[in-house]
Amino acid sequence: MAINRVEIKDFLVFKGEFVVDFCPGLNVLIGGNGTGKTTLLKVLYWACEFSNKSVLEHNGNLQLNRSAETPYRTNFILADYFMVIQADNGGNKNFNSTIRLFSNTISDKYPALEVSVPDSLSSIKLHEIGENKPKNTAFAQWCKQKVQSVFIPITEMLQHSKGFLALERERKIPFDKTQIDILSKAELGETHEITPNASKLLDGIKSVIMGEVIYESDTFFIVKTDGQKIPFSLEASGFQKFGLLWKLLRNGLLESGSVLFWDEPEASINPELMSVLVDILLELQRGGVQVFIATHSEILASYFAVNRKTDNEVMFYSLFKDGEQIRYDKSDRFDLLSPNTLTAEQVNLYEREIEKGLGNGT
Repeated sequence: MAINRVEIKDFLVFKGEFVVDFCPGLNVLIGGNGTGKTTLLKVLYWACEFSNKSVLEHNGNLQLNRSAETPYRTNFILADYFMVIQADNGGNKNFNSTIRLFSNTISDKYPALEVSVPDSLSSIKLHEIGENKPKNTAFAQWCKQKVQSVFIPITEMLQHSKGFLALERERKIPFDKTQIDILSKAELGETHEITPNASKLLDGIKSVIMGEVIYESDTFFIVKTDGQKIPFSLEASGFQKFGLLWKLLRNGLLESGSVLFWDEPEASINPELMSVLVDILLELQRGGVQVFIATHSEILASYFAVNRKTDNEVMFYSLFKDGEQIRYDKSDRFDLLSPNTLTAEQVNLYEREIEKGLGNGT
């Protein structure tokens, strides 16, 4: 399953129209704060999860969790992914924001998913109703795909596993859906069969964290090769990231056809391990996983450019503000992006070091 295009209009930071095409392999997003990187990842992840939450009857008609009073209201809402305070009481009828997602494995012409959203993000209006049979067919195919997707948020969640999901079911807690979902997916049971590609990656991660990840008594542990059992809460945060990746692979969630979204994977990871992480993600892409990364690390982005092989498909995107609108540049070469906030800051630092060395600095 490949997401090849998204069209967004007047949604959160994306004022006006924003249209971007993606590659079926590994997509690396860079840009300053407030340029929509995380928002973009969450929109795409929501769309993938939507395909799992809808139910199609045998005749192809879509059935959603709706009520007669509010036919376009559903429990599967975008507000849960963005922690938006919902202010409407059922009277919000201004569906001004639109999201259209395309998958070229389904249709190059018709969107696989098209929705309108109010400012509160508390409901959605689907655009599958009408006489346009090809368009409806594309939408039905998207829902039949049951796209397997994983979103790894910046917040390390596995150390909070003790009683977290039980509490979330009973009370409203200050975590968004991506943070809840990653715990749910990490807690899934392990697959009985390990594919050759997954086995190779698991061995590589095992050498980094010096052990394997287990889940027992509502807690995640890394069992070291010497027999020590370290709770995630006591493990180095960088190893926690690799450990999470190990568990997702062992649970069979990162196989061919799945989509991985990762927000700032470089956080808490020592620079010497970034090349290892990049190699793992490149290997996932070679194995048929579509990957979306948002990063603020020039080192991480550069390693994608340096470590890639001929059978890797990698595309870089630089998001930036032009007045109120978000625009972007893209290239298969990281060094050709313009603007490039990551390399620009390196140049700025170098120039300041030169000035200081010449005695011009204070």
